[in-house]
Amino acid sequence: MTYSEREAIFSKDVISTSELAMLLDCNIATASTTLVDIKASIVRNGGKPRITARGKLHVQDYCDYYRIKRREL
Repeated sequence: MTYSEREAIFSKDVISTSELAMLLDCNIATASTTLVDIKASIVRNGGKPRITARGKLHVQDYCDYYRIKRREL
C-alpha cells in the first residue's frame, strides 16, 4: 500500500471492510472479523461505535483502537 492510498482512506470519515483489509494487508474475512472485534471492544469499554452499519467503521474508532494519534496542524 502506498502512502497516497493510505492517505485517501484516512481522509474519509468511514472505512469499509475492503479498505480495512488493504490497511491491515489481510483478506476480507480477517478484516471483517477485526472490524467486529473493534466494535465489540468499544462496547466492552462502555462506549458506542460511531458507525453502527455492518461493514463500516469510523476512522476515529480505528485510530482509538490502535492508539494512533492524529496530527494537529
